[in-house]
Amino acid sequence: MNLSPSAGRKTALIVNPRSGNGDVGKNWARIDQEIRRGLKTDYEVRFTEQQGHATSLTGEAIKDGCELIVAVGGDGTINETVNGFFRNGKPLNPEAAMAMMSIGTGSDFVKTLEFPTTPFEAAERIRTGKDWTVDLGKCTVVGLDGAERSRLFINIADFGSGGAVVEKVNRTTKAFGGQLSFLWGILTTLPTYKNRLTKYRIDSGMEEEKVLNTLVVANGRYYGGGLKPAPEAQLDDGLFDIVSIGDVGFLKVISSLGKFRKGEYMGMPEVSFWRGKTVVADSEETQLVEMEGEVVGRLPARFEMLPKAMKIVA
Repeated sequence: MNLSPSAGRKTALIVNPRSGNGDVGKNWARIDQEIRRGLKTDYEVRFTEQQGHATSLTGEAIKDGCELIVAVGGDGTINETVNGFFRNGKPLNPEAAMAMMSIGTGSDFVKTLEFPTTPFEAAERIRTGKDWTVDLGKCTVVGLDGAERSRLFINIADFGSGGAVVEKVNRTTKAFGGQLSFLWGILTTLPTYKNRLTKYRIDSGMEEEKVLNTLVVANGRYYGGGLKPAPEAQLDDGLFDIVSIGDVGFLKVISSLGKFRKGEYMGMPEVSFWRGKTVVADSEETQLVEMEGEVVGRLPARFEMLPKAMKIVA
């Protein structure tokens, strides 16, 4: 079924007031007015209070009969909301759909959708949009507490230098906004980052062992405040776009940032590309795994494609 919110769906907004360096909370009265003007339907608002809260709020809203859940925040809020649609690997309501108003530091996922980032325009797009069944990724990883855990993602996960950069940005500041915050993270992290020997296997292929800077497992196209590692990724093709960047140094990374931002780096000899449904990776050295702007654990990790897993409004 291709329903829009105006077709009478019970709607809930999951709002992260800390997104956009706190701008969502500070300006919520104005943002709420713009959303109501664009969405033209009643909705309830549930505010997150701590990390991970969007997941439980989403699950509660679906159990309360909400059929459309709108994540209002950054990529981390979107990720938490996606995970709230499922319990023990199964959807709480297969007919429920998710929409997003990305008002955060990175706001990378909505770039793949070419979705507006102002509240009124995003609300209008949601009101006139249709359901689209898209793929998700599932990552099983060693958590920072040492326990194995699984988490879903809709955009991009990666490990290596990308995880180190995200950890630095989240530990310090996002005050510069998306592009500049991640650029600052790159400039302050990569000069001392040591590329690591990594074992990895894609689908049922042979295991490879190489020194890597990073490996990206992409469902969407953008990450890191506008970098474009997977320029041809499709959200509904049942495949990851997988990009590995080999033993490159800081100067090479900096000189290639323009190509990375435009998605024009596939011809570089240090870059390898595949499409596949699973990636398994391990390393004797610590490598952080990040997912949609949040560090979720470290290697070893398994990334698994879940085709046609949930509905979004786009």
